[in-house]
Amino acid sequence: MIYKRLKIIQALIIAALIASCSTVIEPPNGMVDWSLANTTGTKVTMSVYDKVCNRSYFRVPIPRAREKSISTCADSDGKADVRYRRYSFKTSADNPWLETKLTKNQALMIR
Repeated sequence: MIYKRLKIIQALIIAALIASCSTVIEPPNGMVDWSLANTTGTKVTMSVYDKVCNRSYFRVPIPRAREKSISTCADSDGKADVRYRRYSFKTSADNPWLETKLTKNQALMIR
């Protein structure tokens, strides 16, 4: 009985140690909150790539005439450095990746 309780306590301690090791580490320059604004008359799906933290945001749906908030890593100037394009399975000349830098609370207009 005591042996079983010790094993349970040991398992809980190991689980707590593992959980503490996998916590999220804040980026060194913080995060930037900005938004994608859809100015078209239809729903748009976008792909966004955060160049600072090397994260991809695929299939970001934006309803017509709405904004979608996004939070990405800040560069050393405190700006979000991203690439974006309309979501597609392949890159074409009609749908290239575009690059931009955004500041806090700025909206990127999709046309």
